[in-house]
Amino acid sequence: MSAERIQYEFSMQRFEVFKAQDPENGDFDVVFEIQGKKLYAHKSILTLISSTFKSMLSERWTKPNELIKIEGYTFDDFKEFLTFIYSGKCQLTKDNIFSMTDIAEFYGVQVFKTICEEFLTKMELNLENIYQMIGISNKYSLAKLNPLVIDFASKNISTFFKNKQFYELEKCILKKILELSDKTKHQEDVFEAVYQWGEKQAKEAVETDNGLDLNETIKKQISDVLPFIEYGFMGTKFLATVVYRKAFLFTDDELHNILLAHIGNKVQIVDENGKKMKGEIQCNEIKNVVDVIKSQKNVYPSISCGYYYWNTKQSKPSTPSKLIINEKIDWYLVYDSDGDIAIKRRFFLFSTNRSV
Repeated sequence: MSAERIQYEFSMQRFEVFKAQDPENGDFDVVFEIQGKKLYAHKSILTLISSTFKSMLSERWTKPNELIKIEGYTFDDFKEFLTFIYSGKCQLTKDNIFSMTDIAEFYGVQVFKTICEEFLTKMELNLENIYQMIGISNKYSLAKLNPLVIDFASKNISTFFKNKQFYELEKCILKKILELSDKTKHQEDVFEAVYQWGEKQAKEAVETDNGLDLNETIKKQISDVLPFIEYGFMGTKFLATVVYRKAFLFTDDELHNILLAHIGNKVQIVDENGKKMKGEIQCNEIKNVVDVIKSQKNVYPSISCGYYYWNTKQSKPSTPSKLIINEKIDWYLVYDSDGDIAIKRRFFLFSTNRSV
């Protein structure tokens, strides 16, 4: 018989003694009391596994034959925890997993905490349990669970914000969710939710310190969250009636950029040599233009001196955009009157009959 097998047999013998819970024949020297019930164990086994038990069961804190009262956990959960210590096995369920994770953390049994986290990562995430999962992931620094819950929240952002628990979310978690979310969707909902979150935090702060200005406090709460919002995908009416009325949140330059972001859609062009050119399409029919641009991946343009264009042949925008010439900009990305997406050199803008 191998040494590993012998150690296993000894471990199972100790577990059988624990499982029997016979105080007359178990040679127990620790008695826990949980919910009025007694649970017997061996000090030598518990203190070897847990530094918390080592401190708790030292002669400094306990007297011989004294009952050790356990508060905050059920008898069944605590027994399941000791079962794991004796046998390396236990029954984890959706009902006890949060309590078991807390036990693992409190008693400092890292291997048990790892087992609990593995169970949590396999649980199905939904809008009913996501806040609890975020809470436990953050509280116990569960590195494997954390990206899963953040990813779920970011992909379900519009409904995620509608839960009242959203307002209790920590700012660092909120920022992570917004950072990973799809910036082309639900941006109006995102802005309103972030503002309301900041307003709640600010009101609590103002109640504590009456000398604070509410608007300034709201701005302080969400100023580092606002950059994760994409204003270019908000409607004109929303920008005018909601965002603009909260202009105190932004500097003049920031508000100016928000309006520009709505008017224009940024585009990046990469030539066959890998050289990149960034530009902006400006017109009212934004969705139509963006769809056309996306369809042009890996399509090489027709070439003329100082003028490159793609034969996209889309409908002419109902309202032309004003083109401002800047001497520092050599190339311009345009959506011309023939319905083609094009890039033109500055000197070429007005030297052809193809108008912008």
